[in-house]
Amino acid sequence: MRLFVALVVPEPARREVRRRVEGLRDRLPRARWVDLDVLHLTLLFLGETAETEVPGLAAKLRHVFERFSPLPLRLGGGGTFPPGRPARVAWVGVESPPELLTLQADVAQAAVESLGFEPEERVYHPHVTLARCSDPWRREAIEKLTNAFSGFVGPPFVADRGVLFESKLSPKGARYREVEVFPMEEDYPEEEA
Repeated sequence: MRLFVALVVPEPARREVRRRVEGLRDRLPRARWVDLDVLHLTLLFLGETAETEVPGLAAKLRHVFERFSPLPLRLGGGGTFPPGRPARVAWVGVESPPELLTLQADVAQAAVESLGFEPEERVYHPHVTLARCSDPWRREAIEKLTNAFSGFVGPPFVADRGVLFESKLSPKGARYREVEVFPMEEDYPEEEA
């Protein structure tokens, strides 16, 4: 199973991302755009993981998320990776309290303890991926993206649960399936639909 742990971006914020992308997509070089209906903030990409390892991982992750209060987040500011070079990934940033970095570190530690996972050495940079650039974008395209995503993007929101997702790759792009959901603060009320 190809797995990752994330926080889901709710519809009001997704709607604003969608509006900005639709006004921009035709003015940028070709890219593989993510499905804007399932935007998420990845905390940790695990990659291929044996299905037999999932229960132990899920138990560790449940304990991690239970220790955190829901986090106030807001999307804002666009950018690309790698910084200062032709772009391979386009993203929108995430404004967050310092607890998000602690949560991400604790999620990574849970994966180390349950799977023997080797965490990345680079510093975690909270972002929501928008597109992967097959042919790296040059300066003009990067500027169009950053201008389109300047300032805040959509309303603030509260992340109140983590999700372990399975990612299935297909010619039409990745498809995501929720494997487990981990509420933050066990007694925190579920968001009503």
